Amino acid sequence: MMRQFRAGLIAAVLGLLSFAPISHATANDTIDPITTGTVQANAGAPAADARGSAAFRAALDELLDGDPVAAYTKARALPDAMERRTIQWAAIYFNAGKIDYQSVQRFAADAPDFATQGIYRTRIEQSLAKAETDPNAVVAALGGTMPNTIDGQIMLAKAYLAQGETSRATSIAKSIWIDNFLTEEQETEVLDTLGSLLDRDTHWARAMHLMMHDRARGSERLLPYLSDAQKSLVVARAAVSRNDADAKARLDSVDPSMQSNPVFIFSRAQRARQFELWESAVDWLAKAPDVVPDAAEWWYERRTLLRKLLDVGEPQLAYRAAADYDKGPEGRLVEARFHAGWIALSFLDDAASAKTHFTAMAGLSTLPDSVTQANYWLARANLKLGDTAAAQAAFEAAARYGNVYYGQLARTELGQAGVDLRPLPDWRQSEALFDSNPIVRAVRLLAANGQANMAVPLLRNFGNGLTGGAEMLLAARLAQEIGAHHVAIAIANTADQRGTPLDLFSFPEDGLPTNAQLAADRAAVYAIARQESMFQIDAVSSAGARGLMQLMPGTAQDVARKVGVDYSASRLVSDAAYNALLGSTYLGAQLDRYDGSLVLAAAAYNAGPGNANKWIKAYGDPRADNVDPVIWVELIPFQETRTYVKRVLGNYLVYRQRLGDSPVTLQQALRSIR
Repeated sequence: MMRQFRAGLIAAVLGLLSFAPISHATANDTIDPITTGTVQANAGAPAADARGSAAFRAALDELLDGDPVAAYTKARALPDAMERRTIQWAAIYFNAGKIDYQSVQRFAADAPDFATQGIYRTRIEQSLAKAETDPNAVVAALGGTMPNTIDGQIMLAKAYLAQGETSRATSIAKSIWIDNFLTEEQETEVLDTLGSLLDRDTHWARAMHLMMHDRARGSERLLPYLSDAQKSLVVARAAVSRNDADAKARLDSVDPSMQSNPVFIFSRAQRARQFELWESAVDWLAKAPDVVPDAAEWWYERRTLLRKLLDVGEPQLAYRAAADYDKGPEGRLVEARFHAGWIALSFLDDAASAKTHFTAMAGLSTLPDSVTQANYWLARANLKLGDTAAAQAAFEAAARYGNVYYGQLARTELGQAGVDLRPLPDWRQSEALFDSNPIVRAVRLLAANGQANMAVPLLRNFGNGLTGGAEMLLAARLAQEIGAHHVAIAIANTADQRGTPLDLFSFPEDGLPTNAQLAADRAAVYAIARQESMFQIDAVSSAGARGLMQLMPGTAQDVARKVGVDYSASRLVSDAAYNALLGSTYLGAQLDRYDGSLVLAAAAYNAGPGNANKWIKAYGDPRADNVDPVIWVELIPFQETRTYVKRVLGNYLVYRQRLGDSPVTLQQALRSIR
């Protein structure tokens, strides 16, 4: 239950709270000093010409009124090359297929830095498709490289076929059919226009791909093109994917010639798991051949299985499921090595095997989350083995990344509270050259005309192409100037991976508006908002969560009613203060529910209180002295929520320091933030 005093506090401040939408240009005028001193926000162009020429503004109005062709045409007459390119880029970028492909080709040659070649290529394909261009023109425009879009690939294959280039058409058609998830309309078009180029082997390869991704309906649509033996496996696999009652009978009736097929082996393992035949499931996975289709899917099945095995008290089988995975994408191998080591150390008391796995994991990745996780657990394994010197070295290796969860845990072990915000590179010598860059000028021009959102993809692409630390700092600062904190954070994270720390931009202090009234611990609100949206005011998730703190409309409506404010769906994505009030109120309710446990509050914020309560019942209470909260977090069964909780905790320590709160260790924060 939400405490009554919180509702009273909120009611008291409502009269003072302005709910006007936050401007896109409300970043602080200065960024905190670190070692290099204060980074002053650039004032940009003089006010008299900040919005560009009258002709530029007229062309922009055409664009905003929904007539990109008229805007593009007007832009041709603009004498300023930067103004011209800004309008033409926006007309191309935001209006798929509406600018003719010849114009896109010319613009790509004239302004290659305004977008990636992939974007230009995609827009050319979309323009060609809308124009229903003749085959010769399609081949001239697209021939030589595979198109980016499925529709572009279909168009090129059809063009080659019309020219009598059957071999080229067949190669593209097979690639389309085997490697992609298609809409039913695209499937129909391929079969109607290119179907004569597809043989049974090609249909079978597509069926294999779809079956491994649980696309039962798609694989069943291929049944007319397959042999009886192949059909038997498709039908059985579909039954397993749907968890049908007759799935085992279907598997038993699969043609013997198909029973060594990787999809059959995978399906047997999955069905064994569904029926809690634990050892059989592990044994079937062990029968996988050296080369398997869609290798990542094999890891996901192993991960689901091993976590079930831990839940039912079978850690030895869980260890086998993790340790036996040695063929697949590097990112999945990192996960597998971690799980094998973690299970060996935490459930089997086998520190020697754990050390082997964590050492292997440390050599597979350079990403801070993975490096710190590997070294932190390697240190714990070394402590168990009595090697304190090796443990100290591993803790120190993890602690070098003090802004992330496991780096902060390592700092706790080394007796260090808080975080070390690293010094920024000197940017002063690069500022004038940066400001003169046409793309920088274009970003500021759009922002000055109230179109900061339009400038975001331009700035994001520009930032991705930078390599110098000073230039990346200035790009992150520019993103903050226009209110695009999510872009600043992305640029800062990329810079960090390239060896230039930009901590102040990665954890902005002005991510929430100054007029926001917060109903929960301020550092915790910042930690949640950074993880939810990277402070993007108009963010909308695929699930429908909205705004700065990614509130589902139903939750927001319920909180608004309890607080006593009108609910507005549009304000969730336009008014940062409104979103922060509702989101912080909901977060505060979770912190109240769980007595100040940010671990449980974050888990509930992401996965719902019902799931958090289930996990307390299953794995113990992370607030209790007899439960290791570090292991508890790793036991969260949802991958997304595990990662979410770790990142929120990591963000929290940084924001305590950024916002001037007294430093704490992560171990303290894992118990309670009150």
